[in-house]
Amino acid sequence: MFTVDLKEKEQPFPVNGEIKGLLPNTDGRGYGFFHLSPEDTAVCMEELNTTTDEVLKGTILINLYENLLHHTIAPEWFMENLSAYLSREKNTLLFPAALGYIRNCERLHPGSYPLLENRLWELVTSHPVEEHRLLTFRLYAGTAHSKEALDRLYTIWKEEQAPEKCVLSENDFIQLSYHLSIHLPERAEEIVRTQKQRITNPDRQKEYAFISPAVSADKVQRDSLFQALLIAENRRIEPWAATALSWLNHPVRQQEAIHYIRPALDILQEVQRTGDIFSRQPG
Repeated sequence: MFTVDLKEKEQPFPVNGEIKGLLPNTDGRGYGFFHLSPEDTAVCMEELNTTTDEVLKGTILINLYENLLHHTIAPEWFMENLSAYLSREKNTLLFPAALGYIRNCERLHPGSYPLLENRLWELVTSHPVEEHRLLTFRLYAGTAHSKEALDRLYTIWKEEQAPEKCVLSENDFIQLSYHLSIHLPERAEEIVRTQKQRITNPDRQKEYAFISPAVSADKVQRDSLFQALLIAENRRIEPWAATALSWLNHPVRQQEAIHYIRPALDILQEVQRTGDIFSRQPG
């Protein structure tokens, strides 16, 4: 590998022989979108897997992700290669960054990599850094949709038995209950009832009672919650309201949630007027 400083509009490459590809912005100081050719992409991935330079790895991750967003990299290739890279990454900043890129890729291109669940579970059970196991489990738990994965998560939730070297908090089990209720509607009532009984903190009990109707299998309950959120007083605790809305509009319930769009748009000005985030004065 050799370095070229591009200070002029045109500059020859001082090299003999064939160039395999370019590795742009290696020091992270450049600003802009660096379009990668297939050859450049291959070189970036090769360097990502071999270099020990943390800045370079961070820059490569950003370049790959931005090329994914610009549709110059296929989502299947992106997920396959980044999930393989994660099995070797121990850096506590780079790992969650790459994991977040995978999450966004899955969100933007659902179903583009059917083996992602298996790869994530491998990381949960085998990664040498325990903190990274937990981060991966949270992504796995939030994206799982196959019967095998949902059955595994249901067992973990029901038995309150976390994977080895993966310490789950009460909030992790609460999030699991929401996800499972959405994907296992026939068990939703049982899951919510059981989770309510497990929560001992009074404030958290109130929060769960507020949000859990959003994951109910009963459309009447969900619609009732949405109607309640149209009233400003019921949006007073904004994080609760935002979480409830996110579950009401979960992709699994996309078709059933379409009729929420018009009423939500109609009260946008009221939300801006009454919402705490909009009324704060600069300090």
